[in-house]
Amino acid sequence: MATKVIYFTVRESEERAEFRDDFPADDVKDIFRAAAEAGPHDILKLYNCRGNIVNISPKLEPNTPDQPYKLEVVAAHCTGNITLTAQLGFDVGDLESRIQSLEKKIMLEGGETPSVVFDMRNKVEQFREKLENVEHLSWLGLFKDISSTSLHPFWSRKSSHRKSEEHNKRLFDKFLKISNVQITEEVKLYLRKPTFDNWQWEDAEMVVLLQQMFIDLDFTSKFNIELPVLQNFLYEVYKNYNHIPFHNFRHCFCVSQMMYGLSWLVNLSETMGDLDVMIMLTSAICHDLDHPGYNNAYQVNARTELALRYNDISPLENHHCAVAFEILARKHCNIFGNVPPETFKKIREGMIRSDLNDICMYTST
Repeated sequence: MATKVIYFTVRESEERAEFRDDFPADDVKDIFRAAAEAGPHDILKLYNCRGNIVNISPKLEPNTPDQPYKLEVVAAHCTGNITLTAQLGFDVGDLESRIQSLEKKIMLEGGETPSVVFDMRNKVEQFREKLENVEHLSWLGLFKDISSTSLHPFWSRKSSHRKSEEHNKRLFDKFLKISNVQITEEVKLYLRKPTFDNWQWEDAEMVVLLQQMFIDLDFTSKFNIELPVLQNFLYEVYKNYNHIPFHNFRHCFCVSQMMYGLSWLVNLSETMGDLDVMIMLTSAICHDLDHPGYNNAYQVNARTELALRYNDISPLENHHCAVAFEILARKHCNIFGNVPPETFKKIREGMIRSDLNDICMYTST
């Protein structure tokens, strides 16, 4: 098999890599790590000439010297026992102080500050920002223990039933920050296992992992789901899970991850088809939307608004479905906006059946 040549730049230096399509993925990544002088646990991002992130793999499209890829090291593995100064070999704060002293000296001497000093300050500030943002990349597996399970309390009776707008905005900002960072192969494989431990993952990280499920199952390509629309959909889903003890967003993720894991375990896409698997995964994500924290028996006995609206027939399940399709009715959240009307009809019927079939008289959840 013929080899292909990949042209790329790293730290403004022009490099080239040569490998075959049947090379092991880890070997290809090691080639790029070596070119970037990166460690085995550092996180790399590769951009094409249009500025889009591409996967570092043997299937990487060959290019020409005039359209090189751009390789960046976006996060380095840091241990908790060594200070940041010791790992970097210098103190960022001290570097800032020295630049400030230089600026003051120039001002006192009545001279004009050279542009190189401003450039230095900007680079130091950008470097500090990148270092401070490394904590947002911890979900990639750098600081996660995927060998054991640890349980932590996640709910307080004093907390509000609804999430605040400020809380939601913070999560969305963090989600967007980390959503384009390449997930390690180790985490991707771990996500497919029924033994996946959800307790050590933050809300924004779980939203990113839900996004990864659609990408790894290739639903974004097969059903023409635009990434910004998928992100808006997942964010609206997150907003509509209340801060309650059980039927919350973490529960949504647990159910969805198990559905996702089973789809890989028994190869559901091949046995059932991609459409049915996407229906089941989306249904799992939406299955308890806007759950108020009290079961159907309570809704019926207390004659709540939901019980009156749905005539005591599975008020919660009907409500979860209704909220799901309210979200999908918004164009910027409609992940099924590019499928034919007949396909959307099947999706809607399938999602309704998954939550209501055989439980339409069930009143204990």
